[in-house]
Amino acid sequence: MKQQFASNTYLVWAHPRVDSLTAAIVGEIKQEAGRQNMGITELDLYRANFNPVLPPDEEPDWSNPDKVFSKEVTELFQAMENHDNIVVVFPVWWFAFPAILKGYIDRIWNYGLAYGRGHKLPVSSVRWVALVGGAEKKFKQMGKDTFMTDQLNGLAKYCGTPDSDVAFLYNTIGFEENINNADTHYQQLLAQARSVVVELTDKVRETGNTTSA
Repeated sequence: MKQQFASNTYLVWAHPRVDSLTAAIVGEIKQEAGRQNMGITELDLYRANFNPVLPPDEEPDWSNPDKVFSKEVTELFQAMENHDNIVVVFPVWWFAFPAILKGYIDRIWNYGLAYGRGHKLPVSSVRWVALVGGAEKKFKQMGKDTFMTDQLNGLAKYCGTPDSDVAFLYNTIGFEENINNADTHYQQLLAQARSVVVELTDKVRETGNTTSA
């Protein structure tokens, strides 16, 4: 008998190493999802050998919102269907996505699929989990938290999903700010990751909106 979940999440993440902190955060999200009876569909862009380069035939065709895309693009977009949420986990490189994740958005969240004349992402919520190598104070002093929040939430809103939020996990490397107790610090980061799952689960319970039967 197929397991019935309280909610379902499409989890996309990007990091070249499976022993990275990003991967550990993904693992924590999956464990908490299990505790919360949340189904997870995972897309590990690096291990999936996703090609981030947008070819000419996938360039948005503004005159044709019903354009037929390649089998790969169509299947990856359809993979998000029947999920309540999308959670995207990534390290912040140069105050932005890793290139492979940017390419995923360019190719899969495309015009005629995720936006344009009635098209939208097939979920109710988007959550971004961004791992920042540097210190929180400096990141905020430079206004990068505001810049990235506006960019990420604006992207989700443009794709028809205004319920979007960003969780910044700061000082993941410790080169700008000393980490006095590494175990305590990283446990706090893992707790932040778990809180994203709990918040999404609570939202579904409060609203009663879920893709699950």
